[in-house]
Amino acid sequence: MTSFLVLFRAVGYGLLLLTLFDVISAFAVSPSQFGNPGWQFQTAGGFVERSAVPLIGFILVFYDNLESRKKRESIVLRLLSWIALLSGVFYFALVVVFFLNAPTLNEQGQKQLDAQFEPRIAQAKLVQSELKKLQPAQIEAAMKANRITGDPQAFKATQEQNAATQEKNLTLQSTLTSNDRRLTLIKSAVKWALGALVTGVLFVRIWAGTDWAR
Repeated sequence: MTSFLVLFRAVGYGLLLLTLFDVISAFAVSPSQFGNPGWQFQTAGGFVERSAVPLIGFILVFYDNLESRKKRESIVLRLLSWIALLSGVFYFALVVVFFLNAPTLNEQGQKQLDAQFEPRIAQAKLVQSELKKLQPAQIEAAMKANRITGDPQAFKATQEQNAATQEKNLTLQSTLTSNDRRLTLIKSAVKWALGALVTGVLFVRIWAGTDWAR
């Protein structure tokens, strides 16, 4: 049984070490990234998605109190107990990150979407406006240049309808894309915020339950 406990704890320490590598990797970026709401949001989400690893690691390390421990390990356990509390506070702080950054990211995404669709919608409106100004002679000349036969007024009406349809489709596509992006952002923010809250509570429970190590 003792050897099995040692294996448990070894796996636990290994998981905590892997978590440390993840933390170092996450923060080993350009200082300018720290002020980027997108980076903050995605990095915080990554911490939540991988939160099971350190939680399991702490449970395995602290399993079975102080039995069969070496004396020097008690120092490590005391430190880890306080790290569990700090981790809980960290995850509670992530809840704030999600709800503060979500509106900013939504605004940035909407600006990018507007920059993508507004020029195309404006172009479709301009085409409609220009078509309405065309004189019969100009329409006939355009039809002749493009080797199109038929009634000039019918041709003009068809082109106006095509431009109006294009404007309508672009506006609808912009609205649907905006709604989908906003919904995805809200779902991610709520999911990760709840995950961070639960994780924070669990870390605090680990800290409270390891008073024997302190």
